[in-house]
Amino acid sequence: MSMRWFVARRLLFAACGMPLFACDEPGSSAASQRDADAMTAADTTSADMTRTDTGSPDASRPDTSTPEDDALFAVCDRWLADRALSSEGTWTGGSTQECQAGTYSRTGLENTLVQVNLYRWLVGLPAVTLDSRKNAEAQACAVTMHANRDIEHDLPDSWACRTDEAIRAAGMSNLATLPAVGAVDLYMDDEGIASLGHRRWILSNSLGPIGVGSTNQYSCLHVIGGSGRADARFVAWPPPGLVPMEALNPASWADIDRAGWSIQSDSVDVNRAELITVTKDGVAVEVDTWDLGYGYGSAYGLGLMPKGFRTEVGSTYRVTIESSRFDVITYEFTPVDCR
Repeated sequence: MSMRWFVARRLLFAACGMPLFACDEPGSSAASQRDADAMTAADTTSADMTRTDTGSPDASRPDTSTPEDDALFAVCDRWLADRALSSEGTWTGGSTQECQAGTYSRTGLENTLVQVNLYRWLVGLPAVTLDSRKNAEAQACAVTMHANRDIEHDLPDSWACRTDEAIRAAGMSNLATLPAVGAVDLYMDDEGIASLGHRRWILSNSLGPIGVGSTNQYSCLHVIGGSGRADARFVAWPPPGLVPMEALNPASWADIDRAGWSIQSDSVDVNRAELITVTKDGVAVEVDTWDLGYGYGSAYGLGLMPKGFRTEVGSTYRVTIESSRFDVITYEFTPVDCR
């Protein structure tokens, strides 16, 4: 297995303040995890956002459909319905001059949750909810980032609006230089982050409840210290089955082939693979691979970078990971156009 630490192009200013980019992923030190484990999630402020009804039937659908058609409609219906709920919230009552956190509107909180749960649904993970305590800490975090025009997980002593809540949340959150709803796409792309840690936190077995904080320019998504109990053996991005191409490249700046594919697991050390094979429509293709590091939302993680080919709508990709240390992992995915 060829090993390569991938470092994609990114604009790096002082610390990690980047336009339309997330900071280095939140870490998983023992101290941070102990603090996270001590937090409770007793106050859930939003119901499970999983959808079962995506609206009226599409009149353009054929009267007689195949199972493949039904699967396509199910994936695209869910994608289009949830992506319609992507408007940003409103930050009110906040002030960076007076260090007032203010509030992020209910629309912003719930739409951020919808996007997180949409990506989790695509990989087969359960939905998560919001926690009011984590929301409050994430809001303090977002205002601190805005006040200092930068994003940092370990807040410098000299920073303005540095509070205990902001300090806690900064070390347990995905951070971005844009509002909360749009930041979810940024985290899932994760180009330039060697661990793909923001993506791995969103797709982790342990995620939830989460906290959301945002101004009109900066946001914090509280992800560490969840009490989730999903038991997926592995989670892949792109995921097995049909996947909207729009999910893999959710914005003009996103490109799954620059950011890389990922496979994460809490029980299988995928980096001990002895043979990794990828095919595109049955023909072998090359990928570069690299160790995503321990932690960051999963115990183990493996990155795969397409080499000399593109991830394209309508093609089927088969990934197989073999080792004498664990049972084979194999899955297929097919990008589809849901526009």
